[in-house]
Amino acid sequence: MQYGWVGSILLIDLSTDKTKTIDTMRYAEDYIGGRGLAARLAWEYIPKEVDAFDQENPLIVMTGPLTGTPAPTSGRIVFAGVSPRVYPKPWYTHSTMGGFIGSELKYAGFDGLIIVGRSEKPVYIHIKDGEASIIPAEDLWGLNVRATVDKLRHRHGRRIEVACIGPAGERLVRYAAISHPPENASGHSGFGAVMGYKKIKALVVQGTGGINIAEPEHFLATCKYAMKLSCTGSVDYFLREEKCCNPVCGHSCSVNCRIGTLISNVPRRFGDGEIEAYQVFCIGNIWVSSKPIAEYECGELRVPPITGWKPEDGGVELHMLCDDLGLDLWVLLTLQPWLVRCVEIGLNSLEGLNLDPRNPVWFHCLLENISYRRGLGDILAEGLRRSVDRLREKLPNELIRLAEALEFAYGFPAHREGRIWDPEPLPFWIVSALMYATESRDPTICTHTSFLHLAELYLDNKEVFLSKLKPIATKLWGSEKSIEPSFEHKAQLAIWCQHRHIILDCLPLCDFAFPRLIKPFRSREEWLAAEDIYGDLDIEAKLLSACTGIEYSTEDLEIMAERIFNLERMILVEKFGRNREIDEIVAAHFKLPCSTNGTSITIKEFEKLLTEYYQVRGWHKETGKPLPETLRRLKLNV
Repeated sequence: MQYGWVGSILLIDLSTDKTKTIDTMRYAEDYIGGRGLAARLAWEYIPKEVDAFDQENPLIVMTGPLTGTPAPTSGRIVFAGVSPRVYPKPWYTHSTMGGFIGSELKYAGFDGLIIVGRSEKPVYIHIKDGEASIIPAEDLWGLNVRATVDKLRHRHGRRIEVACIGPAGERLVRYAAISHPPENASGHSGFGAVMGYKKIKALVVQGTGGINIAEPEHFLATCKYAMKLSCTGSVDYFLREEKCCNPVCGHSCSVNCRIGTLISNVPRRFGDGEIEAYQVFCIGNIWVSSKPIAEYECGELRVPPITGWKPEDGGVELHMLCDDLGLDLWVLLTLQPWLVRCVEIGLNSLEGLNLDPRNPVWFHCLLENISYRRGLGDILAEGLRRSVDRLREKLPNELIRLAEALEFAYGFPAHREGRIWDPEPLPFWIVSALMYATESRDPTICTHTSFLHLAELYLDNKEVFLSKLKPIATKLWGSEKSIEPSFEHKAQLAIWCQHRHIILDCLPLCDFAFPRLIKPFRSREEWLAAEDIYGDLDIEAKLLSACTGIEYSTEDLEIMAERIFNLERMILVEKFGRNREIDEIVAAHFKLPCSTNGTSITIKEFEKLLTEYYQVRGWHKETGKPLPETLRRLKLNV
């Protein structure tokens, strides 16, 4: 009997309308699930130098062994393939999403699916209890996200789970999301545009099966223990005083991550009546607040503050519109400050459109123009860096430089790098810099508990933080210097963060709850008085072992994570020409001073640090390619 995994991966060829299954266990032992299985399949199915908009680019959708079980926060799923967002040339990457469709896919009998080829006409894929159908979707093409889901539920029943695209995905907007209402999306990597190119309107999943657990009683006890350690009141959250609701954004999640806000009984700005209730998460909170954030200024570079709009001024409706059109919500964080700066320096119109980016009515129109590729929106649909390339002759150097800062890492928005937004003082921003330099996308979006919340504690009381974390730093990363505000011993910490991220993405679990580097505390006073703060970094291995019946240690998972990271690197090196020169592109961004404490790094210092990282990784110091002995040690036959 199979435990944890259900045993099959579905392969769908849209060009031939044929399907077949692949044995999950052919890969599971070495790659576990989620991001790991996706990388292994990508190595086999992605041709060299393939573009995102090419029928040979597969869309890979993968669950993990804990998906669909009671393991806390396990209702996550991974999308992977060649991303159209990557600048200047698309390459392979991944994106995760919460919700319930991953669990439903396993109940329907599949650990994941690979979609190859391209349909000539719009279709949706219906998966139900071991069977898959490719169904015409001309009547759905053109609908927004919620209308699509409503129509599919009317057709197939309320019990289905749906992931679909809106008009933005249909028109290949490079940051189009795959949406899973009410409020989940795979947005950053633009895989909604890949679905649009393949003419897939939706994935519809129904399952009545289950998942076998090797040790049910022990597994449930471990789940309860894991939930207790990840509950509200942990050190990550007790310093925050604002009131937050407890959103449920996915299967098996009752963790109050405190990034959700319930907006209710709000009069509509763009229509009649009122919005009875709407849940916003994370970046969504910025859309519904007029409080300025993230203003940054250094020499010739100025980043105007980002502002949303109060719920009654249209903020909720703009958020809803973005969701319905199928756009990555980060469009506010990149386009608004750039367009505001255009106005500040006297460039009041672009491509015949007068600019008014803090006006909710104007921004409402902009979102529609982007999604339907009208006028300036057609240019902005390519992402800010590509848009600036097209407009370069009409722009002053300052606006070109600003675009490079806002999307400094291969076309992905700035995030937790200590400059544009999110407080991230040294030592944290230098670790983010190393991760940005060596990964395929924004790496900080899934390292909240392992990194962002530590930065918040550091800012609260640097001396207390260092005194408590130095013993842990010595134990985990080889030196207490790794957690100090310097450039020393940061490679080990960056690699640890990357590996923990991969472990979570393979099971998968949520990074707002795991890993538990620090145990829960009920109050700030308790935190300050505590001598022993170490949590439990073995939770993931305990959950996986009890679920599958295969004994995994944390060391086993760390080796697995190292194998997957090196496989992803080989995909980038061998299939897309990634090298050290490309890695070093991000270095210039970190010459800018940190907004929190003014620290920065020179190009020479960054190059030295990157060499140290390569050496710890076992990569060639001149090319950044994993050395043959590293691949042999990790049993990577690539």
